[in-house]
Amino acid sequence: MDKRRINGPEISVKPIGKNSIQKNNIDDEIRKNNRSIDNIRPIFIKPSVIKKANGSAYYEAENIKVICGVYGPRSSKRSIISDEGTLSCEFKFAPFSCSKRCGYIRNAQEREYSMIIQQAFLPAVRLNLYPKSSIDIYITVIENDGTTACLAAAITCASIALTDAGIQMYDLVAAASATCIKGNICLDPDDSEENDTNSKFMLSYMPSLKQITHVLCTGKMEAEQSIEAIGICIDACNSIKTVMDHCLIHSH
Repeated sequence: MDKRRINGPEISVKPIGKNSIQKNNIDDEIRKNNRSIDNIRPIFIKPSVIKKANGSAYYEAENIKVICGVYGPRSSKRSIISDEGTLSCEFKFAPFSCSKRCGYIRNAQEREYSMIIQQAFLPAVRLNLYPKSSIDIYITVIENDGTTACLAAAITCASIALTDAGIQMYDLVAAASATCIKGNICLDPDDSEENDTNSKFMLSYMPSLKQITHVLCTGKMEAEQSIEAIGICIDACNSIKTVMDHCLIHSH
């Protein structure tokens, strides 16, 4: 330690203001930022943010920030020759993205999310048009505010990146998340809302074809609540699709 200089403390914390701690009033169907239980956060999407990638996109929704790069189609490194192309995905939380520092090596949750994203896009990407080729998706969460919401954001962001790369798809894939708090289905939950319950729900959807590509449901949720969550998430995906269309139309 250099005693000639004024050294700051080794550990520092963010000061807590009057408005730092806000509780969700689910009984009145009002949440943080005066958001109702059936509203999603405002979304900003920008394509073509990584120059060296074939396609890329940046996604931001308040405290959720995700970036995605798509590489391909390129010659597959696998020795097995297939009439269809292969789709791979790598999902990673940046070390500084969560309240607890993440490691550089992917953990079990990140590997699981990588598989979920891959499964969400397999029905949408026309792999039959890319024989002997591979399409690789790399997603990094820059800021996390709800892991399930980040997963949904990653799928939406990857859909824009695939389109930016010129990958042929049957339809864009939009995703939305939800949770059940005190019997109410809350759309697009943040980190504090996810911590209030153990039930998490995420749906991937092709709005133009009206087809669900993937459903993730964990924790305790009644059948009626699951059906309600599906309907709410589909409506949210239709709204997200409008933002995606606007982003792609005005990007060129």
